[in-house]
Amino acid sequence: MRKRHAIGAVAAVGVALAAICQTTQKTHTITTISTQKMADSLHAVIAADREAYARLVVQRLAFDTARLEVSEQWKERDCLPTHAQLLREAGTSIQKRGAEFSYALRSLWPINPSHGPQTEVEQTGLEFVVRNPGQRFSIEETLGGRSYFTAVYADVASLPSCVECHNRHPRSPRRDFKVGEVMGAIVVRVPLEF
Repeated sequence: MRKRHAIGAVAAVGVALAAICQTTQKTHTITTISTQKMADSLHAVIAADREAYARLVVQRLAFDTARLEVSEQWKERDCLPTHAQLLREAGTSIQKRGAEFSYALRSLWPINPSHGPQTEVEQTGLEFVVRNPGQRFSIEETLGGRSYFTAVYADVASLPSCVECHNRHPRSPRRDFKVGEVMGAIVVRVPLEF
């Protein structure tokens, strides 16, 4: 009788240990990420970097304190680049490193006409995010014979430095921006075929 209880106790401990081991093992499986989730993730990083530079560097050093100059001619004039220029420089740099995705800053009111919509999808996406700033516009498109998932995200003027720069720029086609308004969009393209 005693032996049976001992065996039963050992069996119970074994079952309990098996249950504990089973619950501590990883239960997730590896899945693929959707192109939509990939574009959203890339946009989150790009937007966070852009906002951090605008807030921590441009707003603080050019507008809040000693008023360092911010200029499109930052290379020639030895001053700070604008946050739009920083985003464009980074976008060009990742392409040179062989990244399969791309991103660009576009606007319906570009200071430089080459920063306006370059495709019908960009035009449609920009118009959409101006009307719906909290939503992403996305579609599949073909460029140069290659298919892409293209996502367009509102680029909102988050700081006074954003609107002050655009509103006072001599070539700005619009001079009445306010903080919180859509000034343009970040366009993210993720290839659908590699």
